[in-house]
Amino acid sequence: MESTLLQVLPRFAPEFVQALGVNLSVAAHAMTVGLPMGVLLGMIHLPSPAPSRRWMRQAAAGLAGAVTALLRAAPAFVVMYVLLHATPLRWGIGPESAVALALAFYAAAYVADTLQPAVLDWRLGGTAGAQLFLTGLVRCFFVMVLSSGFGAAVGVVEATAVTLRALEQLPTTADRLGLMGGVVLVFIAMRQTVTLAVSALRRLIPARAPGAQRDRR
Repeated sequence: MESTLLQVLPRFAPEFVQALGVNLSVAAHAMTVGLPMGVLLGMIHLPSPAPSRRWMRQAAAGLAGAVTALLRAAPAFVVMYVLLHATPLRWGIGPESAVALALAFYAAAYVADTLQPAVLDWRLGGTAGAQLFLTGLVRCFFVMVLSSGFGAAVGVVEATAVTLRALEQLPTTADRLGLMGGVVLVFIAMRQTVTLAVSALRRLIPARAPGAQRDRR
């Protein structure tokens, strides 16, 4: 480890931790908006067991499917710029809000796509779909933590921006590689935490025999 990197680390470490908190906050806000939106779209798109007003449910399901497809296809980076520069100033959408809302669209599409098989499996008495859905939410959150780094392009002071700024202060390749290696280790540790959270979530769901719901009927 070179002397320049040793001099930069005491300033970089607290700034990086604070900036990583911004990534987590943005992802949390995105999930707060995207989760209920995705659940609503997914529930509307579910087939109804009741035959009454079938045409209305089919129309609503078709609309929900179209909205989900639009959210799925929307590039988060482009959505961020549109929200930031093409919306009225009175809406008060700042850089962090634009990033969070752009990621919320991704979260909503992900939740809507994965909710239907989970609910259908649960109706049949299984738990595998519910386990995949809940563990998928944890992974989705982690993906948004990493993806929120594109906010650096619009001035959001998050982990990527702080890391890039620190790299500019390092004169040698060895110093830069050392700093990048430390940052990578932080994200590996976060990934391992996510893996443990996924395992814990799986244990929270009680086992149910497939077809148990039908047997009770």
